[in-house]
Amino acid sequence: MRIFAASLATETNTFAPIPTDRHSFVPTYFPPGTHPDTPTLCSAPLVVARRLAREQGHTLVEGSSAWAEPAGIVGRATYEHLRDEILAQLQAALPMDVILFGLHGCMVAHGYDDCEGDLLARARALAPNAVIGAELDLHAHLTDAMVANADFLVAFKEFPHTDFLARAEDLAALCVAKARGEIAPHACLFDLRHIGGYMTGREPGRSFVDRLFALEGRDGIRSISVIHGFQAANVYDVGSKVLVYADDKAKGDALADRLGRELLSWGGSGVPVHLKTAEAVADAIATEG
Repeated sequence: MRIFAASLATETNTFAPIPTDRHSFVPTYFPPGTHPDTPTLCSAPLVVARRLAREQGHTLVEGSSAWAEPAGIVGRATYEHLRDEILAQLQAALPMDVILFGLHGCMVAHGYDDCEGDLLARARALAPNAVIGAELDLHAHLTDAMVANADFLVAFKEFPHTDFLARAEDLAALCVAKARGEIAPHACLFDLRHIGGYMTGREPGRSFVDRLFALEGRDGIRSISVIHGFQAANVYDVGSKVLVYADDKAKGDALADRLGRELLSWGGSGVPVHLKTAEAVADAIATEG
């Protein structure tokens, strides 16, 4: 099996005055074959692909990997240069059975409110028969273009993000299984029309995420991702969504609906408390030690 893997990611705060340009990506830009074996937040699919190639005998073609620390809107030329670099690497390597991307999910550039959807659509146009998968941060904008042009989108489940390597392993396993003809699930999406979020180290988030793990792999439910959304962005698709991949679409739609409405029922109880500066300092001073 032939696998292509690459990564292009940043978290864009569209209200921030600090621009994201080519220099922003330099500290964590890796040309093909040079990414360290230790995964970073959005490059885990590439590292997992290396392991699969070794263990299962696949042919891996690596593309570039680029990450910029969260800041303001990405320059148009910067995004287009990095995007086109990766797409050219993909085109030169065709044909491919599986294409794996490490993305973030809320990259915004001048002229592109949905960088990930744009990248996935262009990859799909180059490789219409390949299985395309992408890992996302749960602080993403889950757009119609992203869902339509990927066979699988798998988001982190944990916040803080301690599981990006495990979710990349889930993504790769799903993509390889579909490429082998073993599974062909449907994408089932529920839009909460709400901006929320929850920490997974405390309730109610901890029990909720544990149930997600228990549901996956049973009764034809292949994957469940809860997109919290990224509040610091003024784009059309901002908000929380539930994405389920299921063998039976009606069952997947019902599950996504049920999970989404459960999240809505929490109101603000799951959202982390954001203290003002003076409150936070007073709280820290009052903490023993």
